[in-house]
Amino acid sequence: MKKAILTAAMFLAAVCAGFAAAPGFVRVEGGAFERGRCPSGWNVTPVRQVTVSGFYMGRFPVTQGEWYDVMGTRPSYFTLPGNAWRNLPVDSASWYDAIVFANRLSIARGLTPVYSIAGSTNPGAWGAVPTSRNAIWDTVTMNSNANGYRLPTEAEWEFAARGGTVCTGNFRYSGSNVAREVAWHAENSGRRTHPVGQLRPNALGLYDMSGNVREWVWDWHGPYPIIVQTNPTGAPSGSNRVFRGGSWFVSNWALRPVNRNIDFPASGFGDLGFRLVRSL
Repeated sequence: MKKAILTAAMFLAAVCAGFAAAPGFVRVEGGAFERGRCPSGWNVTPVRQVTVSGFYMGRFPVTQGEWYDVMGTRPSYFTLPGNAWRNLPVDSASWYDAIVFANRLSIARGLTPVYSIAGSTNPGAWGAVPTSRNAIWDTVTMNSNANGYRLPTEAEWEFAARGGTVCTGNFRYSGSNVAREVAWHAENSGRRTHPVGQLRPNALGLYDMSGNVREWVWDWHGPYPIIVQTNPTGAPSGSNRVFRGGSWFVSNWALRPVNRNIDFPASGFGDLGFRLVRSL
């Protein structure tokens, strides 16, 4: 019997096709990319080179089960019978909710929390999660040296959605040029969320980056600066936080990794969730 030989070209083709791997977090090696560049021609300008350091990213968006185990609540609009709801992505969580979850999960796992408000990293000291814009909560700071969980920056999210340095294919969506292969969106979702990880992942093994739920990131919304950047974290202040990716609600054009969306940090919608990262 002849032994199968896996050449470098075959390996790259297999990875780019999105072979599934174990759940959890995947390591995203750092690198440079042209932020805002879209193969379909719908660039988000100004297109310029951005370099990001390596990080770990959740293979899936945070699920309703993960949320419940940490927060003890079920804020999501969508559900399923029995325990099947646990594998749906959490939805209807605001940006404020997301940073509370991140710090609580970090504390529960013995990690150093990333976010601080009024000098405290304990969400219990922050008070009730605001349901409208809150000047104190908007002063939140991020400790880039902490080893806990956090939201990705906008640049990290786009870099990972495009496959990082693993795949050279410049796909229209995250892992494919065919939306239905990688994304639950308006044409195939039945107008609801679906359990995570059912469609193909991208080259890094990240699922649902182009669809199912859109995902909050760290950044305040602002125009892209016309400069080369390393590890950008967005505008220093603003009115709206950014969220990325497509969802069960939107059409193909909004599924592109370069597409940007914004809303108030207290907002929550049935097609909006989030995904966590950790710094290396």
